[in-house]
Amino acid sequence: MAETYILNAEPRDLTGKKVARLRRAGRVPVVLYGHGIKSQSLSVARGELEKVFRQAGGSSVVTIKMADGEHNALIHQVQDDPRTGQHLHADLFQVRMDEKIKAEIPLTFEGESAAVRELDGMLVTNLNEVEVECLPGDLPSEITVSIEPLRTFEDAITVADIKVAPGVEILNEADTNVVTVQPPKSEEQLEAELAEEETPDEPEVEGEEGEEGTESVGEEGVAEGDEQSDDKKSDDKSDQKKE
Repeated sequence: MAETYILNAEPRDLTGKKVARLRRAGRVPVVLYGHGIKSQSLSVARGELEKVFRQAGGSSVVTIKMADGEHNALIHQVQDDPRTGQHLHADLFQVRMDEKIKAEIPLTFEGESAAVRELDGMLVTNLNEVEVECLPGDLPSEITVSIEPLRTFEDAITVADIKVAPGVEILNEADTNVVTVQPPKSEEQLEAELAEEETPDEPEVEGEEGEEGTESVGEEGVAEGDEQSDDKKSDDKSDQKKE
């Protein structure tokens, strides 16, 4: 049985810069929207949003409780303060439980690979999430992938190998590599990489920059330069006549 996540919300009239008042009071402005419904401006307690988003992420259905009833939604997008990390705003996408939706679901890898353990290989993940389509009630919060089938460097786990629950369809190409194991690098490869890292970058040539600067001079600059050159020639001829 899927876990239930609840987020209590209240209508809000404050918009624009005025939402700073809400944030100072410990609340986060959110917008509830979806197909066929009118968008609603709401606010939720910051601590409650942080807890629910940490548990449900963006791929689990959350029950939005309001005075007029309940709404099923996904926490579609959360904006954070880059300095404090606190949530500043969130979009809540309302869903219908009888209509299929598409969502990006994170992959988690479990088990142990013989190619890594016994052959000293390096695990390489090519996909960290996949796109799925299913009813909201069947939406998984994550998909687990076992890496135990990776016994040699020739083995690979593709999208077609991922096991999902009935009713869930992965939309990525079936032959896409998800995770593989690369053989360990030879001493020659490691030395070559080390030498490449230690090689200093070539210094920029000032002359080349000067040439580029000359080419970038506009027509007005060129015309002004020509006039100055002609004036100088006239001055030189006057001096020669005086002499």
